[in-house]
Amino acid sequence: MELITIILSGITALFSLTGVVVDKNVEAALLSQLDRAEQLQVRTDNAPPHQIINGKINKLRIAGRGLWVTRDLRIDTLEIETDPLALDLKALQADGQTPRSSSLQQPIQAGVKLKFNEEDLNNFLKSPDAIAQLQKMTTSTLGGAAAGSLNKDYQITNPQVRFLANNRIAIRAELQDPASSEKIAVNLETGVSVIGGRKFQLVEPAATVGSTPVPQFLLAGLTAGMDERLNVDILEQRGLTARILQFKVNPQQLELAAFVRLTGRKE
Repeated sequence: MELITIILSGITALFSLTGVVVDKNVEAALLSQLDRAEQLQVRTDNAPPHQIINGKINKLRIAGRGLWVTRDLRIDTLEIETDPLALDLKALQADGQTPRSSSLQQPIQAGVKLKFNEEDLNNFLKSPDAIAQLQKMTTSTLGGAAAGSLNKDYQITNPQVRFLANNRIAIRAELQDPASSEKIAVNLETGVSVIGGRKFQLVEPAATVGSTPVPQFLLAGLTAGMDERLNVDILEQRGLTARILQFKVNPQQLELAAFVRLTGRKE
């Protein structure tokens, strides 16, 4: 969801000080929010043209391929289509290009479609930020899975994800003891479903640590913890409401469609 925050926040930078907007200006504003982009196309519907001076656009369409949100995270495909946009240009300039509620004459609403491929996600999982997050999660959820053989000093190496059929994914990593060359393989396979458009839920997870299956009561704790982390309601403190409309995993790619509504940053 971080990408959605970046893109929608970037929309407020589409208006120059004079209120003049053309497609290339929009592309430049969005590119400034990304690390880089392989392809990016923007179409604005400004009819009648004079309304742009008042901070209004009828519709904004964005299509991109190979969008690098950071130097490590690549989105294979992105499509965004907004409802009419209306910003108070004077309030926006006073806010320093930040989407506060005072600069939005009406909420920014958009449909968003994302596609990820397996290779890109595996490259991201090797990044320091991803490793740190996985380390934290493993320490809190799998620490007891090997009945005392694991400890907090184990470090995650070689994380990998594999897309399976029927909305299932497989995750593999190794836990390495920094004091020795010992490595323990951790494998998790789980389905993923969306509950009420608000949160992701692990379905029938199965895991092993080394050759030892993780007991179901520990997996229940893992599932509960992940359910809390993967709840899109946590974005509301940023003034962003999101509802997941579609989540689909197959061996080729992961696809996600969502409706998002940006009301502005909380004061």
